[in-house]
Amino acid sequence: MKNIQKHLFVKIIGIFLFAFLVVIYAHGQSYQQSLLLNKEWTLRLPGKTFYSTHIFTDKESIVKTFINDGDKTDIGLKEPYYLSDKVVEKFEPNLVGKSKCGKYIVRKTNNEDLELYEILELTETNLKTKHLRSGSVLEYKVE
Repeated sequence: MKNIQKHLFVKIIGIFLFAFLVVIYAHGQSYQQSLLLNKEWTLRLPGKTFYSTHIFTDKESIVKTFINDGDKTDIGLKEPYYLSDKVVEKFEPNLVGKSKCGKYIVRKTNNEDLELYEILELTETNLKTKHLRSGSVLEYKVE
């Protein structure tokens, strides 16, 4: 009888563990804002001669420069952003500087549009995002 109870207990623990892993996998990984901060991220598009540099502060996404065939233009375009664990329909300004963990970068452009990027990878030196509206994948590196 004790063998049957032990076997049932192990089976129940296995089911709970499996359910836990499914929930974790379904939500995907959440990333810390600290990995983005105060680095110069370079965006290079394959097959193109231009690239841009970006900086994230705790409240703003800044396009610092645009470089085309060696000609550098200072941009300084600043847009508020925050991180979210879910896809949102509306930009929430009260979350800027406060929501520092998530799977999505939620950004408000200067013309008031909402831009959503899914973070596919974020390390100390690599950032890979997918723009949810266009499906474009963007890869940034700290150089």
